[in-house]
Amino acid sequence: MNNTPEQRNARRPPARILQYNTGKSPTAFQVIQAAIPDTDANILLVQEPPLLNGTPPPLDDFHCFPSHKQACRAVTNVRKKAFKSTSVISDPHADFLVVSVTLHSKDHKPPTINIANCYNRLQNCNWRTRDQPTHSLDVLFHEIFALADLVAGDMNKHHPKWETGRQPSQWAQNLVDICNAANFRLAKTPNTFTSYAINNSRPVVLDLTFFNQEHITVRDWHTHLEHKALYHTPISYQAWPKIGTHQEYKGYNWKNTNWTQVAELLPTPEEVNMHDEQDFNHLYHRILRALRIGTPTKRVTKWSRPWWKPDLAEMHRIKNTTFRDFRAGRTDKHTYNRIRNAYLRTIRKATQEHWNTVVENTNPCSL
Repeated sequence: MNNTPEQRNARRPPARILQYNTGKSPTAFQVIQAAIPDTDANILLVQEPPLLNGTPPPLDDFHCFPSHKQACRAVTNVRKKAFKSTSVISDPHADFLVVSVTLHSKDHKPPTINIANCYNRLQNCNWRTRDQPTHSLDVLFHEIFALADLVAGDMNKHHPKWETGRQPSQWAQNLVDICNAANFRLAKTPNTFTSYAINNSRPVVLDLTFFNQEHITVRDWHTHLEHKALYHTPISYQAWPKIGTHQEYKGYNWKNTNWTQVAELLPTPEEVNMHDEQDFNHLYHRILRALRIGTPTKRVTKWSRPWWKPDLAEMHRIKNTTFRDFRAGRTDKHTYNRIRNAYLRTIRKATQEHWNTVVENTNPCSL
């Protein structure tokens, strides 16, 4: 029977996700409980859960992340026995506004999917002012998208990409730029409203889902107005992980930064007015945005070795071939030991030369 990675992946059950901002309402939390059987959800991403003595209400047959004894603004519930294991890949950010978890499949060692559940809280009351740093996660979005395969939650952002006719603020544009740079895609139908104010004002799009196109596929994204309570609408979708890969850690490839493009995006001296802390934050975010757009990302795996050379790859191949010959009795142990020791000595020399070079070229400006 052909058992290719693609076929094994096709048989893997997808993650069935239900996403909802309950607005701290016990009634809304009961609504999401009623929606679980209808959506057959095995993952719940809840923002602003109701708290009793600082603890979110438990759900039968679900594990809660973070633990029940921690007050939080974002809670991820995973159905028991739906996955081989679930682990938190990062400590919750900013008073538990982000919870990032890794779900491991039952039949594969690589992670099935990395999910970041976010609540982008408003920090002060002047949220109607454009280009005002009023949201709590703006400085963390680049970290969140680097860690996760799927980023979902109440983003509190207005942008024409998901809501036609909206004039984006700098902070909404910053979110879009980070998504594009990380190769994330919006998983929704534009102009599908997710929040309805009680005072009959204009409905808006606040609850968003982004996914990494290289790692997973998201389908069947839709809202459930029949289960709506208070402001927000429950959202359900399914995520199919692509061929399993090892854990990756992303970073910026500063060697390939397009400094010409970065310079064009930076403000001119005439535009820089430093009067208070808000002006400083505004300039700081403009610099960060320019660097993110002009700098490509790179992926560093646990097998990545900056000191690796082509001759080491050839020596590694010869060592493995000699070992197979030794096991089959086609060569003696002395020959295998000589080749193996030469390979290990070359590795030690390569690593020492690499780190000596790193230390010699390191200065306070490069740290």
